[in-house]
Amino acid sequence: MSVIPRGAPSDIDTSAPPFDQLSSVRRLAANRSGRDSDTHARHHLYVGRDKRTRTDILVKLTTKPGLIYEHNLLNEIASLEIINRERPHARYFPVLLDHGRLGDGRVYLSTYLFEELPLATAIDAEPVPAKMVAHLRTAIEISRVLMELHSLEIVHVDLNPMNILRREEAGWPVIRIVDFESSYAFARHSTGIFYNPPTTPGYTAPEVAHQAPDARADLYSLGAVLYTMLAGYEWTLAGDVREAIASNATVDSDLRRILLKAVALDPDRRHASAADLQRALTAYLEQIWPGRPGPGDRQP
Repeated sequence: MSVIPRGAPSDIDTSAPPFDQLSSVRRLAANRSGRDSDTHARHHLYVGRDKRTRTDILVKLTTKPGLIYEHNLLNEIASLEIINRERPHARYFPVLLDHGRLGDGRVYLSTYLFEELPLATAIDAEPVPAKMVAHLRTAIEISRVLMELHSLEIVHVDLNPMNILRREEAGWPVIRIVDFESSYAFARHSTGIFYNPPTTPGYTAPEVAHQAPDARADLYSLGAVLYTMLAGYEWTLAGDVREAIASNATVDSDLRRILLKAVALDPDRRHASAADLQRALTAYLEQIWPGRPGPGDRQP
């Protein structure tokens, strides 16, 4: 029996897979910053170092055995298998290394630990006009990632500032989208696979509650995320992003129109695709910051 390191979580067996292949296992906070966390609603996150490769590994584990807790994580595993198979070299998404069940029945998956931090950690409490260009560039790059995802006929469904990870590389935003528990994969779910996704109030498109989502659901979420970057989190107290955008006179009218189209209640009134939203944001960026490159100008 292996000795559990001081400070290691006590609800896992470090001598059994997948933790037996890791050293210095500890639980992560929800923001993946490395601080110890309290219990999550649906899952725990652990990090450890692979004993062979010395790379840092992230393990996502349901909090309890049973269907209520495992459906969403099994859905994430299935979506990541498609993404990794069809886009093996894409750096926009997690790489699924392993998955299975613990002896007590709980479902787990493991991926590499990401260098990026959640976008939420970079969002200010109040608007910071000097960051407008940076926020637009980030949103344009997120739309690029969505274009890649939607080409696989997968919709994330629950984009929010916690599951969009960001860092900068040579002055460019580098985006990774994680947490695919709510994802809708047309190849799977259109055949009747159970689908009852967890959602984030204010960020998830309203139609998800009563119909199968399509790519436009992610455009709604991206509109809400971009507005949060621009205005801060105060709008979430009321929970209606459309009203918040429409009543915010500090947002330029051209940008306000782009945002309101993204978060339209009727999907048919939104931008038709992530590429359309990207073009609208790129044109606006060129309008306010002419002649400067944006993330969309960089080759992936």
